[in-house]
Amino acid sequence: MRDMVGYRVNRAQTAFRLHDAIKAPLPKSGAAEVATWAAEMESLSSLPLYRNNHVELLIDGPATYKRMLECIAAARQRIYLETYIFADDEIGRQFASLLKGKSREGVNVGIIYDSFGSIRSDGTFFDDMKLAGIRIIEFNNVSPIRGNLLKLNNRAHRKLLIVDSRVAFTGGINLSRTYSSSSGAASRKDPLLEGWRDTQVAVTGPAVEGFLRDFTGRWHRLSGETLETMEHPVNSQAGSETIAILTATGGDNRKSPIINAYKAAIRRAKERVWITQAYFAPARGFVSLLRKAAKRGVDVRIIVPGISDSPIVRHASRSWYGKLLRKRIRIYESANALLHAKTAVIDGVWSTVGTSNLDCRSFLHNDEINAVILGRGFARKMEAQFEKDMANCVAIDLDMWKRRPVVDRIVERLSRSLEYWL
Repeated sequence: MRDMVGYRVNRAQTAFRLHDAIKAPLPKSGAAEVATWAAEMESLSSLPLYRNNHVELLIDGPATYKRMLECIAAARQRIYLETYIFADDEIGRQFASLLKGKSREGVNVGIIYDSFGSIRSDGTFFDDMKLAGIRIIEFNNVSPIRGNLLKLNNRAHRKLLIVDSRVAFTGGINLSRTYSSSSGAASRKDPLLEGWRDTQVAVTGPAVEGFLRDFTGRWHRLSGETLETMEHPVNSQAGSETIAILTATGGDNRKSPIINAYKAAIRRAKERVWITQAYFAPARGFVSLLRKAAKRGVDVRIIVPGISDSPIVRHASRSWYGKLLRKRIRIYESANALLHAKTAVIDGVWSTVGTSNLDCRSFLHNDEINAVILGRGFARKMEAQFEKDMANCVAIDLDMWKRRPVVDRIVERLSRSLEYWL
């Protein structure tokens, strides 16, 4: 269940919007600091920073699905959805039923789903949606007859929902029964199959335009078709956060702007780098940045899964523990649910929520999308959730880690060498 073609905005247009965002009124608390962070992101992003947004933090599937379904039900013009897994189960069918109904009402519905991620869904599941007038793109068909086996490793791992010009959702949550219960639900029987711990955001304000441009540009590149965009401007006074939408260039081995944003934020961190990551198996250079941050006194903490649906990635992740722990970087493994979130919060200002893991697959093979949010109000919510998650984790002790079996060390090293292909 490990959860690819980016849209580039004209450079001149991008520069204008970025400067406009920096000069715009910023939150009174730490306005200069937020402006400095915005300037840092300006030098990295191929997409604009939009000001005056409201960003809602959504934890786990039930809260996220409730909010998404409410917005879909209220749609009047368009619903654009992209997901890695669109499961033919009770959750997927609930979404499909509502989307078919909205399409019959005359709402323009477009869906992109990943062929590999949704491989367990029967073809008739998507055919029924097409019969209701929904336009659908299957990304990178995995059929040995109709698909391109040379591109099998390239996957559309993005999760994005845009409703009208009002709201956009992104994060780690697929459309699957895996998320049908909360990560804290006492009734969970198997944490590998249900109640995953994940994070999503609902964005309102001018940044919705960025999500919309990204999706319609991507649709055109995949199909050659043009989707409608907006008839009415979005609300420009939705809130006080500034958000940058960062997308990978897609499985073409070019440097991902998402990892560039992470690296820039870690380099300038002065107080805290708190990362929550489902699949933490980064390159050596990323680990070096974390170690350097800790050496200069930054509080670096990483929450990773204690149980995982990908044992090899878990072992590859553990191969870095020693190097991190020796620099007094604190590592926590989640204990009561499968962790699938891909988030970070730095210095109480810079936050990111999205689909990208910190591993080779996300940065070299997948199409991903992350939101970077600049603002103290949202960062406080992120930090509060991090502390809540940390309370349900087991801290890794360096002395005990040094005494782990030799067999474990061998498996970890082998897993790291294989992780690139998984």
